[in-house]
Amino acid sequence: MKKQNHMSRVIAALKVLLTFGAQHAASLEASKKPYTRSWLDQPSGDRCSVKLAIHPMGHLFEVILTYFVNDQYKVTEKWPATYGWHSNGHLIAIGRTAHIIFDPARKLVLVENIPGNGPVTIDIYHEA
Repeated sequence: MKKQNHMSRVIAALKVLLTFGAQHAASLEASKKPYTRSWLDQPSGDRCSVKLAIHPMGHLFEVILTYFVNDQYKVTEKWPATYGWHSNGHLIAIGRTAHIIFDPARKLVLVENIPGNGPVTIDIYHEA
């Protein structure tokens, strides 16, 4: 009986490790894809959009946000990030307070910005 109980615990632990590994593999794969977010600016009626790209830089990542208004380029933001292994895998910005959370099942990326003096915002990007 004890041997069977011990074996079931080992199997349960292996299942947890395999699930954890699969989630991280899916998040890392999702980081290779382009994402977009778009909206209509209410006061002006302009079409605004942002393209999100993530590129590996050794053990770090470069996050690139490219902004457009009416399909015309406006500005590009870039910052380095590191990969967080806790949770299901996400990027943690370096030099600013932001997190990039991957949702590979729904083909989404959430960018959480936490400014020091304003409200927290969460922008949702869809796989392009």
